[in-house]
Amino acid sequence: MLKAGFLYNFARFGSWDQPLDNLKQFTVCSPDKYFIDVANSALKNRTIKNLPLHNKLITLDDTSIRGCNIVFITSNTFAKWQTANIATVKNIMVIGESDSFIEGGGHIRFFLSAGKVRFEIAPKQLKDAGITMSSKVLRLARVVQR
Repeated sequence: MLKAGFLYNFARFGSWDQPLDNLKQFTVCSPDKYFIDVANSALKNRTIKNLPLHNKLITLDDTSIRGCNIVFITSNTFAKWQTANIATVKNIMVIGESDSFIEGGGHIRFFLSAGKVRFEIAPKQLKDAGITMSSKVLRLARVVQR
C-alpha cells in the first residue's frame, strides 16, 4: 500500500513531455495482480492532473503497455520485464523494486534502508523517456547516473 502511495506522488510530481490533456484517465499499470488489487484499494477515487486514476493489470507486451502512464514492475515480475524490452517506450514512467532495476533501464527503484522504504531515481533515463521529475522529489531520492 505504501508503494502505491509513492506511485501516486511520482505521478503528481512528474511532468510528461507529451501532454496528458487528451487522455480520459491516468493509468498505472502492473503485471502483478496482487499489486493492482492493493492499488485499487489504496488509490480509490484519486485523480492525477485532473484525470481519474485507473489501475490496470497488464501483460508485458508492446500492445498492453501503450495505454499506461506508469508501469510498476514488482520483484515477482522483474524477470518477465527484462525480456519484454519496455524500457525504450516513450512517455511511460517505469518503476521497480529489484536490485538491478535501474541498471536494466528502469527509471525509479524502491529499496529498504534502516527498515524504511526509500527510492532512487535515474533522471537521465526519465528524461530520455520524455518525463521530468520535480526537484521536490529529487531532493528526497538517491539520484543515480547510469
